[in-house]
Amino acid sequence: MMLRFGLMVASLMLLAATPSLARPIPPGGVTADEVAAALRDKGYKAEITKDAEGDPKVESGADGTPFAVAFYDCKNSRCASVQFVAAFDLKNGLTYSDINAWNRKNRFGKGHLDDEMDPFLEYGVDFEVGATTEAVGNAIEVWVAVLPIFKTHVGFK
Repeated sequence: MMLRFGLMVASLMLLAATPSLARPIPPGGVTADEVAAALRDKGYKAEITKDAEGDPKVESGADGTPFAVAFYDCKNSRCASVQFVAAFDLKNGLTYSDINAWNRKNRFGKGHLDDEMDPFLEYGVDFEVGATTEAVGNAIEVWVAVLPIFKTHVGFK
């Protein structure tokens, strides 16, 4: 009897320690509210705005760097994909060789140069089918992990 009670207590403790399960996101993608909530859950600010075309945009920041989350292929407030974007204004810009070196060595987060040769980083994620709240959180974790590595690569202080 004591063994059974002990096993039951141990089982309940394991359940209490288990993180909440991922919730599915309806087909069609994520909403700006869902992405903003995921950012806030991870301790980041999140302000929902709109881009020049009227699509949703979430403005946030990590590692001292402001970034935006742009939404694409939106229908009825659900958007099939998002793109995390951060831009860096450098005094002397970068070379194509520098940004190409980043892209060759790094799978997540693609670097580009604007018309002034300043670097920016993008990370696109598809949430159209089969996404979960856990997948959104994971995308945020990947983004905030890549961001400081990119900043170091481009020499942004």
